[in-house]
Amino acid sequence: MVSAKLRGSLVRVYGVGVFIRGLSGSGKSATAIKLMNRGHRLVADDLVNITAGPDGTLVGRALEKDVRIEVRGLGVFEARSLFPHGVAESARIDFIADLDAYDPMRDSGRVEPETRTTNLLDKEIPSVRVPVTESIDPSLLIEILARRFCDADTVKHS
Repeated sequence: MVSAKLRGSLVRVYGVGVFIRGLSGSGKSATAIKLMNRGHRLVADDLVNITAGPDGTLVGRALEKDVRIEVRGLGVFEARSLFPHGVAESARIDFIADLDAYDPMRDSGRVEPETRTTNLLDKEIPSVRVPVTESIDPSLLIEILARRFCDADTVKHS
């Protein structure tokens, strides 16, 4: 079985596995915490162990049993102590959310999300650039994107 350990956070949002990436300090953990606060489930923070199944499905897991998450300025916490029902053992990776600094020249006006595919373990995964500013909540944008990846009739908290 092919596997890799990649930087980012993995959260199940409405049952959809979202692998959140970005530069150090871009808000990956803060976004994951906001999503957990909204009832979604964290799988892993900071480093995600991703394996490819025989059918090509990518599945992510935490490296350790007690999933930890960094709360910038406060420290690292065991995620279940903050959100008792906010942790999942694993999730398939349905799409990648790349947190990126807002660029007024690129992001102003009515634009379509910047999408492409990213090769992870020889599988092409849809990825979307998520522009981040102080006035834009990336967790809300990720919820909207997750809804696009699942049937609207079956949208539920994971």
